[in-house]
Amino acid sequence: MFEKIKKLFKKETFSCIVWDGKIMKYLDLTQKQIDEMTNKGLSVTKKDEC
Repeated sequence: MFEKIKKLFKKETFSCIVWDGKIMKYLDLTQKQIDEMTNKGLSVTKKDEC
């Protein structure tokens, strides 16, 4: 029971490579953060897609 409740509050994160045209960063991001960065014109690739 406790584990089911705990899963509700756990955010799913993805290992990502973020590229702004000059600098590449390796971050763990939520899907919402990925969408926000993409809207700002940054290139975001999930590591499992590489």
